[in-house]
Amino acid sequence: METQIPERIYREEPLPDIAEIRKFIKSKKAVKAFDTLLEFLDNNYNFEQEIYFGGKKFGVMLRYRKNGKTLVSIFPEKNAFSIILIYGKKEVILFNAQRESFDAYFTEIFDNTPQLHDGRWMLITIKDETLLPDLAKMIMIKKSIKKENRNA
Repeated sequence: METQIPERIYREEPLPDIAEIRKFIKSKKAVKAFDTLLEFLDNNYNFEQEIYFGGKKFGVMLRYRKNGKTLVSIFPEKNAFSIILIYGKKEVILFNAQRESFDAYFTEIFDNTPQLHDGRWMLITIKDETLLPDLAKMIMIKKSIKKENRNA
């Protein structure tokens, strides 16, 4: 696994908009994956999209939140973006039941992320659309898609 620190947006004021975030990511493949992920989240979840500054350590992130709970946090990076997905005990059991259906990249991240008292904080880096189907499955383990979209 790479240990180099990703280049992110560390400007608190003014916060960037989605267009600036897309421009910052730069890579066409990563931007396409970013857009596809946002479309998946917007179409399947009733969470509010919020651009937020996470401090000097994390920089700008795009969060999907509802009632004070975060579904995912997305960190724009040069030629990629990273997602923090937090699994509690229930999600860990669900993931383990399906682990054979996931790409090795995801099982490695899962296995190498310690289970803390407040969950397993997985950092998943995406550079293109290749891993998006598995990422969507991982998000759906955390929160099922809203009912009205299941048959769409």
